[in-house]
Amino acid sequence: MRSWTVNPSNIEVAGLENHSLRIFDSKTQRINLIPKQPEPIQIYVCGITPYDSAHLGHAFTYLAFDLMIRAMRVTKQNVNYVQNVTDIDDPLFERSRKTNKKWTSIVDDQLEIYRKDMQALNIMAPDHFVGVVENIDTINDEIEKTIKRKLTYQLGTKWYFQTRKDNKSLLVKDVKDHELITLANERGCDTETPGKLNAIDPIVWKESKEDEPSWNREFGTGRPGWHIQCISLANKYAKLPLHIQGGGKDLIFPHHAMCEEQAIALGLGDLATNYCHVGMVSYQGSKMSKSKGNLVFVHELINKGISPMVIRTCLMLNHWQNDWEFQEVDIIKAEKLLEKINTNLTGKFFSRNEFDFILESMLNNIQTPKILEFLSQLDPDKNDERSVPTDTVLSALLGLDLESV
Repeated sequence: MRSWTVNPSNIEVAGLENHSLRIFDSKTQRINLIPKQPEPIQIYVCGITPYDSAHLGHAFTYLAFDLMIRAMRVTKQNVNYVQNVTDIDDPLFERSRKTNKKWTSIVDDQLEIYRKDMQALNIMAPDHFVGVVENIDTINDEIEKTIKRKLTYQLGTKWYFQTRKDNKSLLVKDVKDHELITLANERGCDTETPGKLNAIDPIVWKESKEDEPSWNREFGTGRPGWHIQCISLANKYAKLPLHIQGGGKDLIFPHHAMCEEQAIALGLGDLATNYCHVGMVSYQGSKMSKSKGNLVFVHELINKGISPMVIRTCLMLNHWQNDWEFQEVDIIKAEKLLEKINTNLTGKFFSRNEFDFILESMLNNIQTPKILEFLSQLDPDKNDERSVPTDTVLSALLGLDLESV
């Protein structure tokens, strides 16, 4: 699947290879070191379902991993970054019926907007930008393994993965069963299907409706469930266990917990050593949601003449783990801040101490609000053999291209 292009700057400073990223892990609930290694760090981030355009919540999520990757690459650590596209999903087919438009056309149109948005925001492109349809044989083969190994059970035309208490994901180890059922209900799972062994058992395979894509396999005619898709793609395009499995906080359960449980049951071992879950962005009093219609689309902000670098700055004013509510005044605040940074820093130099502060703040759990506050107070003019060009640092570490402001 075609991606987009972003060419980050390089920082040439002695000793960068001796630094490593430390990032908060949802599973252990602590900040963990991502150790340096000769091989690429493996990152898999759950991507969009392309039935509508990318909103600020999406942008905030992918910006978080953009910043992690920038920090690692600046410190000379290679990365293998995989991002999927869920181009088979119920909301997509529902949108197709509602608009009387082919689901494949919706996918193509929305992905084109998404690529343009990500490139405009200077979001690092994945090394592998992969869809379900183009990898359907790999996914269906994995489903066949779950059935042959008796990890699933059949109810009518659906196959369910059988969850077990002795294989409960550590992401939800302290959450009571009735709370998981409530969460599953809120997030569209079929917890009340008669005959299910456990209300939260997820679908692995289901019969397709007449206007949906379907594939013929020994176990039925239909299409794959959600979680098995990401397991299969991660196993194909990355080396397991992943160093970072990422997405929004709303993916902790059921998606990432179910992915972890199925991967272990399939003999793949731990899916990831660290899970990074990005804060939710609200608007008008509730989390941005297509169902609620309270979305702020990236491309609409750009079409209004707002600089993508202003939007990027607006997002970076919030720590990647935190939930926050977007207000129009945030754009004005970001514009003023970026104008000040542009005026004071363009074409100048950071002292080595200033650079070290910025780098350490990035490597210690990506503290962009702290960095932006620090930058707003600087007006450097130093230029000696230990100085570092401001434009290069801002571009390489923060993805800020001041020339385009």
